[in-house]
Order: sequence, then structure tokens, then C-alpha cells
Amino acid sequence: MKRVLLLALCAGLSLAALTTPAPKPKGVPKAQPKPLPILGTTFHSLPAGTGRSEVEAACYRCHSADILVQQRLNEKQWTAEVEKMMRWGAVVKESDKPVMVAYLLKHFGPGNKGFQPIRTQPVH
Repeated sequence: MKRVLLLALCAGLSLAALTTPAPKPKGVPKAQPKPLPILGTTFHSLPAGTGRSEVEAACYRCHSADILVQQRLNEKQWTAEVEKMMRWGAVVKESDKPVMVAYLLKHFGPGNKGFQPIRTQPVH
């Protein structure tokens, strides 16, 4: 703060210029922000396709689709992710693993550009 004040004074600015908020334009109504959704709200569902039911059965026990839809993993990364979740307790048949990885790669691979984060209310 001392450096900012010193630089401002050297530049010929007063302390009032640094601490006084800019005037608001007259006649412009203040926009009311939309209320934000509460943290923990589920916003996304998985797209239809072969493997969806297997992914939902294995993944939804611990988290919503919101975790999946933001990913952009390649095949090797999705395989590692599914195997990690299996080690952490996800119930997945070995025969379902390739179907799940193919589904996740198709919808949430490196080309996944559809995800837009949603702002939420802070937790108090």
C-alpha cells in the first residue's frame, strides 16, 4: 500500500483520487443480478448413448454428472480414471469397462467444448 501511495504521489495524484470511487452515471438503472443457484445443485445429465447406463450405475453412487461433463480426457486418461475409481470402490464389471471408456471418450474427450461452468452462491 505504501508503494502504491508513493507512486501515486510521485505521479501527481492525491490520496482522494486513490480512495474516492468513480462517480456512477446518472439515469442508468442498476441491474439486479439473477440469484445464483445453491452450491451442490445438479445441473447436467449424461447424453444418451451406449454405455450411459453403466456410467450412471458406477459413477452416480459418489458424484453427479457435473463432474463428468467438464472433462476433456483422452482414451488413456479415461481408462486410468475408470480403473482408479474401481480401486476406490466403484462397482464396474471388467466387461463394462471398455463400453464405459468408449462412452466417456465420445462425449467427454479432448473435443468436449460444450461444458460451460455455472456460478453458484457461496456457502455460509
